[in-house]
Amino acid sequence: MKYCLTILLIVMHQLLFAQGKTGSMQGTVNVYSIQSLEIKKLSGVISFSSPNDFFNGVTVANYANIKVRSNENWILSFAAQSTYFSPLSQTASSDMPCSVLSIKVNGHNNFKKLKTNSKKLRQGNRGSNTPRHDFNIDVHMDPGFEYNGGLYSISVMYTLTKQ
Repeated sequence: MKYCLTILLIVMHQLLFAQGKTGSMQGTVNVYSIQSLEIKKLSGVISFSSPNDFFNGVTVANYANIKVRSNENWILSFAAQSTYFSPLSQTASSDMPCSVLSIKVNGHNNFKKLKTNSKKLRQGNRGSNTPRHDFNIDVHMDPGFEYNGGLYSISVMYTLTKQ
């Protein structure tokens, strides 16, 4: 009988401590708004090599690739950093305006002339892995016959903001 009682006490002891205990904890997480803009140039110098190029301008499809990553809805804008192209050669004109260059999203219809005031290029929802977030741009250069031949440069600022 003594032996049976000992086994019963051990079993009762295990049953009491085998039951799980639960608890809870509360904490806070601070997730900041974050945006990332990556621009990769895909084409080289825009060249004018025939009279037709001067009559119609030159369009370069897929001139650059843009990737936007954001956990906020966003707007991507662009603007010229200066009113005029910078002449890089002695023969280049110093008065070629930034507006001879136009930009559009590849696959869209309308080019937007480059100006010093910001213009919306594209907008989208938060995320990173959709065609709206990873796209190419086309450029169109149309100086006509108004400016000297030469090598020119201009800086374009792309700005990513939340909506």
